[in-house]
Amino acid sequence: MEKKMLNEVARKAKEGFTLIEILVVVAIIGMLGAVAVPAYMSYLADARITTTRSLIKNIEDACQMYSMKHGGKYPGQLTELQEGDDDNPPLLDGGIEDPWGNEIKYEKKGKRIYLTSFGPDGEEGTEDDITNLDKKKSK
Repeated sequence: MEKKMLNEVARKAKEGFTLIEILVVVAIIGMLGAVAVPAYMSYLADARITTTRSLIKNIEDACQMYSMKHGGKYPGQLTELQEGDDDNPPLLDGGIEDPWGNEIKYEKKGKRIYLTSFGPDGEEGTEDDITNLDKKKSK
């Protein structure tokens, strides 16, 4: 009887994981995380840039439609694109902020409009700015 109990205790002890096995699994998960997280962050940054380019293009298109409805005049402010009435729905649904929480800068000069996102750093005139005029960056 005593031998049977010892065998059962030994069998139950072998059923669990050892500390070494757990540490190996944790190390493997850590290595996978060290590789996956930077790749994910890179994809996230690229997605924000692509989203901003699409937003600028949508705002530009909405400005063109506004211009057609108002005798060639562009809106004074982007918020005019978000306003509507019973006869005319808003030309632009949603916000006019880029994915970094900065408002899209809108300027009109004559028959041209300039739309600019200040990019991830939020500062005007830096290398990461995204605009409707920079066709090389918008592709």
